[in-house]
Amino acid sequence: MTLRKTSDHASGTPPAEVHPEESWATVIALCFSVRDWWSAVCAELDLTPSQGMALRSLDRPLPMSTLADALACDASNVTGIVDKLESRGLIARRADDNDRRVKLLCVTERGRSLRDRLIKRLLVPPAALAALPREFKSRLTATLRKLIGELSPFDASAAEPPRRVACADRG
Repeated sequence: MTLRKTSDHASGTPPAEVHPEESWATVIALCFSVRDWWSAVCAELDLTPSQGMALRSLDRPLPMSTLADALACDASNVTGIVDKLESRGLIARRADDNDRRVKLLCVTERGRSLRDRLIKRLLVPPAALAALPREFKSRLTATLRKLIGELSPFDASAAEPPRRVACADRG
């Protein structure tokens, strides 16, 4: 197993040995902590994580099937999420002008206001990240963008697209 030297320029600590598996484990830990952070942000606005994702995704009128794709879950699971958002007056269903069988999901004024608050809250970085030097944040951003690019959810050369899964909650 190869080790590589890294240094923490932000704190001035000497270089440390890092196992490649430890780097990946740290990325996984970050993903789970972001999930917890997302849940907390949504809870501040009285939304479930799935409702927050749905509201964030509705930047234009969308059919339920498109929202299901955006949430990576089956359309039948989106119904409960949509019902809850609609009951709170945050979204509305309307017939598609091109196909009256299709119901489009539209954000209401009330929903737009809440979505704007959600997005504004999402753009506030955690204090630990905000405190890092600009150069370090630039390198971190470039590295994360590269990693995201390599882990894109669907590679056109792959045999199958990712499977849809049930959403974590239905409301």
